[in-house]
Amino acid sequence: MESLRIAMVSDWFLPRVGGVEVSIHELARALGMKGHEVFVVTHSYTNTKGSRVLEDGDHYIVYRVPSPINVKDDVTLDPLAVARSVLFIKRNAFDLVHSHGISSTLSLMTSIVASGGIGVPSVLTNHSLISNDLPPGVRRLLKYGLKWPTVLTGVSRAASHDVEAISGRNSRLTPNCIDVNKWREAASSQRLEGDPAVIITSRLSRRKNPLEIARVAELVLRRLPRAVFYVIGDGVLSADLRKLIASRGLEGHVRLLGTRPRHEVAKMLSGADFFALTSYRESFGLAVLEAMALGVVPVVYRSPGVLDLVGDGQSGFVVDDATSMAEVIANVYEDQALFRSASRASVERARLFDCQAVIDKYVLPVYREALNSCSQNDRRFLVYRLYRRLVGDPVRPGEWCNERKWRYHERAKEGLVPVVRRRA
Repeated sequence: MESLRIAMVSDWFLPRVGGVEVSIHELARALGMKGHEVFVVTHSYTNTKGSRVLEDGDHYIVYRVPSPINVKDDVTLDPLAVARSVLFIKRNAFDLVHSHGISSTLSLMTSIVASGGIGVPSVLTNHSLISNDLPPGVRRLLKYGLKWPTVLTGVSRAASHDVEAISGRNSRLTPNCIDVNKWREAASSQRLEGDPAVIITSRLSRRKNPLEIARVAELVLRRLPRAVFYVIGDGVLSADLRKLIASRGLEGHVRLLGTRPRHEVAKMLSGADFFALTSYRESFGLAVLEAMALGVVPVVYRSPGVLDLVGDGQSGFVVDDATSMAEVIANVYEDQALFRSASRASVERARLFDCQAVIDKYVLPVYREALNSCSQNDRRFLVYRLYRRLVGDPVRPGEWCNERKWRYHERAKEGLVPVVRRRA
């Protein structure tokens, strides 16, 4: 495929830490390495009305839109932020918008306006599991909004199914990814203390079910008294987990380490034996993938999105509750042949989700579909077609989605030219 200019749009991006943020960074970086021009469009985290900012990323550029944000979930509710995002996309003649997160206002609205208003094809990726308890009004409104993006996708089969159920449209699969080799280069050969060493990297929120960690540790210690659990992450339940650990006398065996930089996470993960996930509602499980890439054996609750990653009994183990998780950790650690086999299989499985592999197999075919769909739907851009007829310039199929749209933008009104020129 030819080089594309791609806008990755989401409320959530670095320096905020989480699965969506890291997956956007990894995908943007990998696309940039393939020769595409990638811009990440997100809001600033200063909660002010300061000037817009262009920043250099790793093989991509970040455009931060000033906006007040909802501190609870870091989502902007400012219509001006969406308008600025769309104007940036229009003026810079982007080939494609790839929006991340249907619960991100900036992502969803930019995708809607891009496809339905200014004629730029958009891909909207669902990164979450959608609750069945959505109020009927919200569900209808979301269904209407999801009719506008050119292509809908999900990061797992479960996430894709959820967006299909609401929208009534087909949804493609575009899994999250990491640069496996680079991630392994950041690892350390130093082993963590503990026999076994069990690690958890997670936001300590109710959806992640982190209080279960104390129960798992308590059960494992009955069989393996030298086991140590490491918890990396922070959140609203951090204090509750600390109190629970103290009340059960687990202070020396469950260590809360707070938020750590990614390079430290890689070093600590590589020194562990097992990765534990106690969440029942994961749409993908990027933290699980990061552990698997380092040969850390995942033991996870039966969460819909994680089932795409972990092959039960081969590249990891899927369990139903704290009791079965503790039993599997103890059994597998005592059977070192099984442990080594699962460790090797987890690395091989993780390589299927290396960014270059995911881009070639999933992402670029979806981009191609979006670009082709846009060419077939030029009839929506009536103002453009009317303008072309009035000036006596024939309207040819697909031209809005190809080179002619840039020429039109540049000469339609003096000053309306790309802010950041292609390959500048």
